[in-house]
Formats: sequence, C-alpha cells, structure tokens
Amino acid sequence: MSELQELLANNHALAWAVLGVILLIAEVMAVGGFFLSFSAAAFVVAGAAGLSLLPEDPLWQAVIFAALGVSLILPLRRMIRRHLDKTPDINRY
Repeated sequence: MSELQELLANNHALAWAVLGVILLIAEVMAVGGFFLSFSAAAFVVAGAAGLSLLPEDPLWQAVIFAALGVSLILPLRRMIRRHLDKTPDINRY
C-alpha cells in the first residue's frame, strides 16, 4: 500500500484523476448532480496539474479545486434539469 501512497503523493495529476473517478462513482450512487461538479473540477485540476499549469503546492491545487467545484454546481444542475425536462413523461397523455 505504501507504493500506491507514494505514487499518488508524487504525481498530483494522477491523484486528482483518481479523486474525479471516485466522485463520479459517488454521483452514480447518489444521483442529483452535486458530486458531478466536484468530479468535473477534479478532472480539470488533474489536467492542469498534468500540464504543469498549476503550482506544485497541493494546497493551492485544493483551493482551485474547491473554488471550481462550487462555481460549477449551479450551471451543471441547470444543464441536468434542462436535459431531464426534455425526457418524455409516460404519465402525461
């Protein structure tokens, strides 16, 4: 287990990608769109960290992740709601 911890500690992009996958799984389990915004934020931070666009300090990466995740909640929920409104309702005649 220490090899995995060492790999994630040394490769921030991989750690953020793993967090993104975990949050996607949480979204599937708890449908509602809340975890989706944080999953998207984790993938954006993973990509930016992989391209060395972010500082190496994990604290700054976490701050960017939190700010992006919170700012994506409303737009993604609106998008999900708009998509769900287009699905036909079998109870309507």
